[in-house]
Amino acid sequence: MQEINEKYNLKTLLENYRVVIPLIQRDYAQGRKDKRTTEVRKKLLQDINAALLDANVEPLDLNFIYGKSTNGKFIPLDGQQRLTTLFLVYLFAYRDNDECDFLGNFSYETRDSSRQFFKSLFENRKNIFTETKSSSEIITDEPWFADSWQLDPTVQGALKTLDDISASFDYGFDYVSILSDSNNQKLVFNFLDIDKLGSEDELYIKLNSRGRPLTDFENFKARLIDRIKKIDSHLEREFSQNIDTKWTDVIWNIDKNAFDTNFLNLFEIALINNLDSLDYSQRDNWTLEIDFETVEISHIKIIVSVLDFLSQNKVPEVSSILEGSIVDKKLKDRVYFHVISTFLEHHGDSLDTSYKNWYRIFRNLINNSVIDSQESYERAIKGINEQIEHTSDLLEYLAEGNRINGFSIDQVDEEIEKAKLITADDSYRDIIEVAEKHRYFDGQIRSCFYFDANDLPSRKIDIISTYWNKISKMFTETKPKEGLLMRVALLSLGDYTISTVSNYKTLCQDNPNEYSGSAPSLKSLFSSRNEYVKKLLDELDMTKPLDVEYRRIIQENISNIAPQEWRYAFIAYYEIMFSKMTPSQYRMKSPFWLNRSEEMLLIPNKSSSARNYDIHLIALEEKLKELGIQSYYESEKGIESTNRILYVNDVYEVRFRGNHFSLNLIGGEEAEEEHFDPTLSFLDIAEYLNNKLHY
Repeated sequence: MQEINEKYNLKTLLENYRVVIPLIQRDYAQGRKDKRTTEVRKKLLQDINAALLDANVEPLDLNFIYGKSTNGKFIPLDGQQRLTTLFLVYLFAYRDNDECDFLGNFSYETRDSSRQFFKSLFENRKNIFTETKSSSEIITDEPWFADSWQLDPTVQGALKTLDDISASFDYGFDYVSILSDSNNQKLVFNFLDIDKLGSEDELYIKLNSRGRPLTDFENFKARLIDRIKKIDSHLEREFSQNIDTKWTDVIWNIDKNAFDTNFLNLFEIALINNLDSLDYSQRDNWTLEIDFETVEISHIKIIVSVLDFLSQNKVPEVSSILEGSIVDKKLKDRVYFHVISTFLEHHGDSLDTSYKNWYRIFRNLINNSVIDSQESYERAIKGINEQIEHTSDLLEYLAEGNRINGFSIDQVDEEIEKAKLITADDSYRDIIEVAEKHRYFDGQIRSCFYFDANDLPSRKIDIISTYWNKISKMFTETKPKEGLLMRVALLSLGDYTISTVSNYKTLCQDNPNEYSGSAPSLKSLFSSRNEYVKKLLDELDMTKPLDVEYRRIIQENISNIAPQEWRYAFIAYYEIMFSKMTPSQYRMKSPFWLNRSEEMLLIPNKSSSARNYDIHLIALEEKLKELGIQSYYESEKGIESTNRILYVNDVYEVRFRGNHFSLNLIGGEEAEEEHFDPTLSFLDIAEYLNNKLHY
C-alpha cells in the first residue's frame, strides 16, 4: 500500500509517469482573469517564487495530487490546476536548459488545441520569455501558434499565467539548480495513486476530496496544520486529531450545510482579532492575505480554547454567543467573540464570578458603543487587550476609578459608577443587573442616576430604584409605550430636543440601536438625564395608565407656553405634525436657528433639501379646517426657501417669516402685504381670517 505522506515534486512525477489531463477534466481555470482567480493565482506564484528564491523559506507543500495510473500514464483526478501551474513555472525555469526532457511528459487531452499548444510550448520554450515583452504577445505572434487556439479557455488561462510568471520571477536567478536538487526539494506535494491505496485511504479520499479540488477550508486547514507542526509538533498532533473529530462535530452541529464556511469564519475572526499582520480590511480574501509565518502558539491556543469550550458545552448560553458570532460575523459579533475567547485563553474555562463581571461590563460597553467601522472595531479590540491582566478583577479595577479605552466614554463612566456601588455593597448588584436586562436600554441604566456624586451608596441605590421603577414601565423591549404622547408631554415641560449636526433638532427616534449618522434615540435622551426628562419622571403617577398621565401633564403645562411659540403650535396638532416627519429621524430645523427664531420647519426626509413644513402654517391650516375654511399648504424645496405659503379659500396667501405672520391676496403686490405683530399666534390669524371671510 502506498504511503500517504510520500512526497513528490513535478520533476520526479514526470520522470516516472506521462501525466495526461483527461478529456473529462475541466479547462485550466487558474489563469482566468476574474478578481478572485487572479488573487489566488498571484498568491500561489508568489509563494512558489519565495520558496525557490530564499533558502530560509520552508518548502512549499501543495497538498494532495491523486489520480489513476495505467501503462506508465498518470491521469490526475485532483490537482490538475496546480500541476499545470507548476509545469508553466518549470517551463520558465528550464527555458534555456536542455536537461528537461521530462517536461515533454506533460500533456492535455481536454481539447486537441490544448494538446498541441502545450506540446508547442515545450518545444519553443527558449523563445517565449523575455523581460521586455509579455509571453502572450510573443506566443500569439509565433508562426506555430494557430489563431483559433485563442478560443480555447485552457490556452487563454495558460497565456495569462505565463505573463504573470514572466513579470514576477527573477530572470537572473538560477531556478534550475534549486528545482533539480533532490536533497532539498522546495516545491512538493503528496502523490497518491488510487490503485495503490488501501481501503482506509480510499475512504479518506471519498470523505475529503470526492474527485473535486480541495475547498478553501481544506486548503487553509492544511496550511495551518503545517505551520503548527513547525512551531510545536505535539500541539500539531493534538490539533490534527481534534479538528477531524470532536471539533468537527461542534461546527457540524451549528449548521451542517455551512460547515466549511463556519469553520473558516471561526478561524477568520480569531486571527483577524489577534494577528497584527492581518486586519479587517483584508477579510474578503484573508485566506490569501494571511502570512502563516506570523501565526504563533498564542494564536493557536485561542482557537483551541474556543473549540474545546464549544465541544464541552458546559455553559450553553456562552456557547450560543460564540456560535452566533461565528455565523453572523458582524463587527459587534467579532468583539463579543474576542471578549469571551480572551477570557478563555487567559483565565480558563471555569466561568466563575470573575467571568460574569468581565462579560457583563464588556457586554454593556459593546451594546452601548457605536462599532460600525474598522476604526471603531479595532479600538474596541485594543481596549479589551489592554485589560487582559484584569480578567479576574475588572470590577474592582473600575471601582478604583480606572478606565477602559476603545468604547463610549459615557458608558465607561457609567460602568465605573456601577462598579463603585457593587463593590461598596454587593446587595446592590441585583438591582443594577435586573435594570441592565431591560432590552430597550440594554445595559445602559444611567437614565435613573439622578443623584449627587457625594451621596451615600444607599441613597444612590434608592434613587436608582425609584426612577428605574418608572422608566422600565415606560418602554417595551423595542420602543416607548405611547411614544408620541411621551414626546408631547416632554415638549409641554420644555424644549427637550437634542441638537444634531448642521443645527437640526430631533424629537428622538424610537430605535435604541443607533449608528454613525443616525438621529439620537429616546434611549439617548433619557440617558443624558435631560432636565425635562427628570420633570416628566417626577410628575408621573405610575399607578395610573400612561396615556392618561401624559395627557394630564400636557393639559396642566400647555398653559405655560405662549401660543406664538412653535411648541404650542406643535402640541396643539401633534398627530398631524408627527405625520409630516419620518419616524427614523423626527427632525426639525429653523432657517434662522442662530437667532433662536420661532420659525420652525418639520423635515420629512433625512435631508432638508425636499419640501419642508412650517409648524405655524400647518397649525393654522388645521385650525382653519376646524372653522370650515378650506386651505392648502405649498412649499418650494430646500431649507433656505422663503416661499412656504398657506393658500386660504383661493383668496389669500399666508406666510410665516421673521417670527410673524403676513397676509396678502393671491397674486397681490408685495407692497400690499399685511404684516402681523409677532405676538399673534395661529389662533389669532385663524380668527382674523374667519372674520374677514364671513363678515
